[in-house]
Amino acid sequence: MVQIALLVDHPDVIPKLAQWFQSQWLAYYAGRTLADIEQDFRTDLNRNRLPLRLIAFEAGELAGTIVLRERGIYTQPEHQPELGGLYVADSLRGRGVGTELVRAGMVAARELGYQVVYATTHTAGGILGWLGWEQIGSVQHAETIPLYRCDLSKLVCAAAL
Repeated sequence: MVQIALLVDHPDVIPKLAQWFQSQWLAYYAGRTLADIEQDFRTDLNRNRLPLRLIAFEAGELAGTIVLRERGIYTQPEHQPELGGLYVADSLRGRGVGTELVRAGMVAARELGYQVVYATTHTAGGILGWLGWEQIGSVQHAETIPLYRCDLSKLVCAAAL
């Protein structure tokens, strides 16, 4: 069973998160040390404000993470807040961890008073669609990335929570 928690309650997992992200996104983290990446995660140690990082545990082991942040694509300030940085441990992919993390991020956004949340992703579009998000276009970052939107007040998204 997947258990979701706030990173602020488990800062001891930050070194593992830094290792995961460095190995998953080599080009993005090129030239950065693990200590630098760990410092990035320390900015997510919040409980009631953005950025708010959630982590998942499966059978007591760290299974994945996601962050609710002001925005991920800085050329798109109108698309905020953004749910992003989704990562699930290789051995646990396809078992619902990512879905639970996205769902928990949606709940967190709603609890913080947001009516709409956005995401950009190449890989998690299936999860977003299943949870009621709609693709509303794409954004240009280092490449063209699909842009998704979820109106948290609409029944389709609210029912998924």
